[in-house]
Amino acid sequence: MMTTESPVDIELKRSPGESEKDSKRCKTDQPDEEASEVVKTEPTADQKTEVNGSTDKKDSIATPERFVYPTKKKYAIMMGFCGDGYRGMALNVGVNTIEEELISALSKCNFIKPENARELGKMYFQRASRTDKGVSAARQVVSSNLNLGPDLKSAVVKLNEALPNDIVVYDIIKATKHFDSHKFASSRVYEYNCPSFAMAPTLGDTWSGYRITPEVLQNVRDFLLNFVGTKNYYNYTSNKSANDPSCFRYIRSITVSDPVVVEDIEYIRIFLHGDSFIYHQIRKIVGMTIAVMRNVAPSDHLEKSFQKERCDVPLAPGLGLVLDEVKMTRYNKKFGKDGMHTPLEWEPYEETVQDFKLKHILGVIHRKEKAESTMFQWLQTLKKHKFYTGDVLPDILTGDSKSTDNDTSNKEENSKPVDNSESNESSKAAENPSG
Repeated sequence: MMTTESPVDIELKRSPGESEKDSKRCKTDQPDEEASEVVKTEPTADQKTEVNGSTDKKDSIATPERFVYPTKKKYAIMMGFCGDGYRGMALNVGVNTIEEELISALSKCNFIKPENARELGKMYFQRASRTDKGVSAARQVVSSNLNLGPDLKSAVVKLNEALPNDIVVYDIIKATKHFDSHKFASSRVYEYNCPSFAMAPTLGDTWSGYRITPEVLQNVRDFLLNFVGTKNYYNYTSNKSANDPSCFRYIRSITVSDPVVVEDIEYIRIFLHGDSFIYHQIRKIVGMTIAVMRNVAPSDHLEKSFQKERCDVPLAPGLGLVLDEVKMTRYNKKFGKDGMHTPLEWEPYEETVQDFKLKHILGVIHRKEKAESTMFQWLQTLKKHKFYTGDVLPDILTGDSKSTDNDTSNKEENSKPVDNSESNESSKAAENPSG
């Protein structure tokens, strides 16, 4: 008589070898966690079934979801930002910086894996030009490996939604595998927005209602041409030796715009185009120009400042400084026309750039200048700088800010020598601001 075996009997009669094969087969069916770019998510409470007060994984309603990251590729992030309220651009853990906000937004959008958010080396993250505390940028380029899909336009929209209003991404462009925004940056253009009263030749004209004359404006333009070319900027930076080769910098051009009146304050915009700039260089160029234009520093002080002997060069406020543009001429020449890569140019975004710059950069500079009188307060410190070696100082160094050329009262009293100890303290204090 034939007997039939129940499923239970069959299961019990499996040989040890068969059980081992099944076990191996189950293991090979599991995904390779190291090779797969996925992130596991734990099932929610309603995805689990409670059995006798405990969770039975066999009866799970849904399996954990996995987010699959697209393949990493190198991209150029074309961006701008207002530096007010930030401690510079470079990432510094625990400090509010531009890169902190950018990387946080990239992580929220799943454009980078969480474990790479603090390991910028794994992303090959690089900025084209570093900016210091309070310094803004209208056209900056960042290179990084990102996990993006083919729809880059949607990625730009999503990233801007995750960023604060004072940081904007104009575009994200696929770049070459070894693209490095710092190495491929051919040159940089900085802009300094200066209230025109800072260039007034007399103290009596130092007020918001001052309007620069064509003659004074031309004098400013002519003086700034002295900085064009290769110069030794040892006296225009800090923490460098006189023989340090990095102190030599090449400036291609310096131009000064016609004056622009914003509400009641007139500004001139100074544009400096150079291959690269050393720490504090631009602000000290502006400071030297103001000192000479106001007859505070002697005319030969400029030539002395390019020598290896240390001399005092005033550091202008950082408020008006803006990284206006990073130029990728070298990259565009090599890869921009190869038929496979898009040139990194700013023309397609010019209208958006100008709108952002006017609202979030120039507008902020003006509001702070008007509210805090930043430039006017700084001008009061010029008399503390040690430009002269003799005991007799020009009247303008010790005169009242309300005096004019025709006001000769108290001239002898105001010509007393200044205590040089104040000059030394002022020089040290001038090194603290960034920019």
